Amino acid sequence: MVQCAKRGNPTGGPIDEEPPVILRAYPDNYSVNFKAQEIEITFDEYIKLQDLQKQLVVSPPLKNRPIVTPQGSASKKMTITITDTLAPNTTYTLNFGQSIVDNNESNPYPFFRYVFSTGTYIDSLQLNGKITDAFNYKADDFVNVLLYKMDEEYTDSLVFKGPPLYVLNTLDSLKTFTMENLAAGEYRLVGVKEENSDLKFNPRTDKIGYVTEAVTVPSDEVYELKMFQPELDPSVKKITHEGKTKFYVAYTGRLDSLNVKSQEKDLFTKTRITKLEKSDTLQFWFQPEIDRDSVFLDVKYKEFEDSKRVLIKERFVDSLIVKKQKDLSLSNPLVLTASTPIESFDLSKFKVIDKDSIAIVFDAQLDVLKNELTINFEKNEMQRYKVDVLPGAIIDFYGETTDTLAFNGTTRSTSDYGNMEITLSSGTQWPAIVQIVKEDLTVINEQIAIDNGVYAFENLDPGSYLIRVIYDDNANGRYDTGNFLKGLQPETVVYLPEVITLQANWDVRETVILK
Repeated sequence: MVQCAKRGNPTGGPIDEEPPVILRAYPDNYSVNFKAQEIEITFDEYIKLQDLQKQLVVSPPLKNRPIVTPQGSASKKMTITITDTLAPNTTYTLNFGQSIVDNNESNPYPFFRYVFSTGTYIDSLQLNGKITDAFNYKADDFVNVLLYKMDEEYTDSLVFKGPPLYVLNTLDSLKTFTMENLAAGEYRLVGVKEENSDLKFNPRTDKIGYVTEAVTVPSDEVYELKMFQPELDPSVKKITHEGKTKFYVAYTGRLDSLNVKSQEKDLFTKTRITKLEKSDTLQFWFQPEIDRDSVFLDVKYKEFEDSKRVLIKERFVDSLIVKKQKDLSLSNPLVLTASTPIESFDLSKFKVIDKDSIAIVFDAQLDVLKNELTINFEKNEMQRYKVDVLPGAIIDFYGETTDTLAFNGTTRSTSDYGNMEITLSSGTQWPAIVQIVKEDLTVINEQIAIDNGVYAFENLDPGSYLIRVIYDDNANGRYDTGNFLKGLQPETVVYLPEVITLQANWDVRETVILK
């Protein structure tokens, strides 16, 4: 009898799930009268460093980051070389986050901190806080928490210039934080979600959160940093020639109108501004055509003024095309958009009929900035509607008119939708904006609330939703963010903690307790 051996892979032993262990450190962790330039940490197994640039936080910050090895290889020793001059009588903390892992299974040595003092004692006070987002449902990861000493040299502009006295990073998991090894005193507490990792706040790219009053160390209070994206002051970035008689005006901030004039007198005999959908761009329409290589434009919005040179290029003439924005539904009106600005419309040349050719009463409104014509009429379930637009019903900026148009739509059964009843309770600040939003925070529907009570939202598509309430402090019908230099906190936003699952033919009732 002959037996053949079977090929196979060795199974090996159990998987290593233990993190590395520190055998010794020289100088010792928590040393005082520290004068060394090199620190050596010895582990019980080979370790490697991953994502060190993002994970390592030195507090107080050093102008030159320490050089840490091994880099790109494994070793049982980690060496930290300090290349900067240390301040006297100061407690330093090197927080490695989760950058130290074993070589085989990448088990992390979590949140290793090496602490030393150049003085005779280690500062040992703490400050506790939490990170939230002022507007979004979830808070960001990797937020820098910054502490600035409130002394005679402090000004709020330091946040833009850096560095702080103490810094901590929340990394990718913590929404609560404890700043350790602090000295007693009064501080400005700021959180910054940075793009450049330079411990400075850049309002164009970064989020910020701050405690309005000075914080005192020691303190038993848990401070909240509500992170918000500041709104930039209105300004025009650039103007480009995008159509025969159309400029695109790219802007920052909130711009809902703009005064545009040519430096050459009477160059434009007629102008109009519309908003480009889903972008920070205005469309500036003008007559007549320009036969120059370039023009100089003066732009003004409130306190903002600037001048721009615009190159004139060979461009096509825009023609009038009217289309339906989205499908008709029980809860949404019919919205028409046009490729050129709608100048006027003649309601007598519109007709709305149902599937039995019965005329339906309707009205219409033109949103000049959005360039949208909304047709409103009462709709019934499982009904087919037709909107007839006769020749000349719509006139555009250039005097062009529409030909015969027809827009059809069919409503679904109410059983295809779900409904929500939101009860507001214990509210004391009014008005408030009650919103139904998707998980990506797209607003589906909203109502203005002026008191506690029940607010009904009908004919919602099945799906997952969040309920959001905005305290509209200035009653302008929208959320307003904060301003650090002006000492303005963002408007308060409350979410119902749970995601609401709405199914077809369901009625959901929820209560939001406002505090």
